[in-house]
Amino acid sequence: MDYEESLDYLFSLAGRGIKLGLSNTSALLGHFGNPHHKVPAIHIAGTNGKGSTAAFVESILRAAGFRTGLYTSPHLLDFRERIQIDRQPIARDAMVPLITRVRQAAEQLEIDVTYFEFSTVMAFLYFSEQEVDWNIIEVGLGGRLDSTNLCQAKVCIITSLSRDHEDQLGSDLKHIAFEKAAIIKHPTTVVSGVKDKILLEVIQKQAQKNKAQLVSIERDFQVAVKSCPEDILEFDYASENSSFEGLKISLLGPHQAENASLAVAACRALPALASKIPEKIIRSGLASARWPGRLEVISRSPVVILDCAHNPAGFRALAQALKSHFPKKRCILVLGIMKDKQVSEITGIIPLFADYIIVTRPHQERSADPAIVRDQLAGFSKPVEIVDEVSQAVLAAKRLSKPEDLICITGSIFTIAEAKQSLEDKCVS
Repeated sequence: MDYEESLDYLFSLAGRGIKLGLSNTSALLGHFGNPHHKVPAIHIAGTNGKGSTAAFVESILRAAGFRTGLYTSPHLLDFRERIQIDRQPIARDAMVPLITRVRQAAEQLEIDVTYFEFSTVMAFLYFSEQEVDWNIIEVGLGGRLDSTNLCQAKVCIITSLSRDHEDQLGSDLKHIAFEKAAIIKHPTTVVSGVKDKILLEVIQKQAQKNKAQLVSIERDFQVAVKSCPEDILEFDYASENSSFEGLKISLLGPHQAENASLAVAACRALPALASKIPEKIIRSGLASARWPGRLEVISRSPVVILDCAHNPAGFRALAQALKSHFPKKRCILVLGIMKDKQVSEITGIIPLFADYIIVTRPHQERSADPAIVRDQLAGFSKPVEIVDEVSQAVLAAKRLSKPEDLICITGSIFTIAEAKQSLEDKCVS
C-alpha cells in the first residue's frame, strides 16, 4: 500500500462505528509485546479541555528535556496530528508500514478492529519503538472502556465533567463521572479540575478504592486570572508546595488558566518529575504551548477566531473568553453545529456574545439543519442568516465585517476544519 491507500483503509474502519471495550486493543497490543507497558503515561479524561491540557503537559515535559509522545483525537486537518513525538506529527513514510503491521495483526487475530482501536494501537507501538520518555494520552470517549485505558498511567487528569456523547455515556452526570474516574488505577496520582462536590465525591471514591492520591483544584491548588489582553492570558498558580505568579499562556480564555493549572499540578505531582521541572521550565513550557482550533486567532483586522466549542459547556467558556479578551468588539458568529448535541441549550447561550449570526453546515452527516438552528434562534433579537457552505459563510462574514470587528467560527471541529482549509486555500485574510 502507498500512503493514500493506507489512509483509505484506515478511514474505512470508521464504518465499523464506536465499540467501547478493551479486548480488541489488548489483544493487538499483546501481539506486539505490549508496547504500552514500556512507557509511563499521563492519562487525561474529561468532557472539555482534554486536548488543551494535554498540550500544556506535553510542552512542559518537552521543555524539561523529555522526549514526548502525544496521542489526541480527533484531528483537525490531517490524521497525523493524532500521533506526535515532540509535537512533530508522525511522518508519512512511518505511517504506511505501521498501518500495514497493525492491519496484518488484526487479520491474523481475526479482530474486527475499529478506527479508534486501530489508531490507539498505532500510537502505543510507534511511541514505544521511538523510545519516548513519556506518553501523554487523551481519552477518546468516556474512560472506563476507552482503548486508551490500557496505558501505564503514573498521573491521571480529569479536566471537567458535563453532558456530551449521551448516546454512549448517558445523561446522568454521576454516571459520567464514574466512567471517567475509571481511568484511576493503583498506584497513580489523579489531578481533578472538577468543582461540583457531588461529582468530586465520585472521583474521590475511585481514588480511595485504588489507593491513589487525589489532587483537586480549589482544595489543593488555586488559580487566579490576572489579565486578559487580546493575545495572552496571565494567571497565578498556588499550592501548598508551589506558588507561581504571572504565568503566561497564549491559549485564550479564563478556562485555559484552569487547564494550564491542571498541567502544572500533574507535572509537580510525582517527585521524580517535580525535581526536573523547576519554575523556569513551568513558565517556558506553558508560554510555548499551542493547540490549534481552541480560540485560535488566525488573522487580525478584523480578528478571526476558530474555536471548536461543540456543547453547552464549551459555548459558555467561549462566551466568557470573548467577553474577557475582546469586550468591545462586535462579534459576527459563523456557526455550524451537530444535530446530536444539545442544540436548544447551545442556541440559548449564543445571543449572550454574538451580535450577528451566520448559520452554516459542514459536510458531515451529523450536521444540524441550518433552518432548525435558525428557528431555535428566532426568539432572540440578533440578526440571523443561513449560508449553507462553510467557505461561503466565512466569506459572508468577512464582507459584513469592519476592521475593528471580531469573526468567530465555531460549532464543531468539522466546521472549523472546513473554515481553516478554506482560509488557507483562498488566502482570505
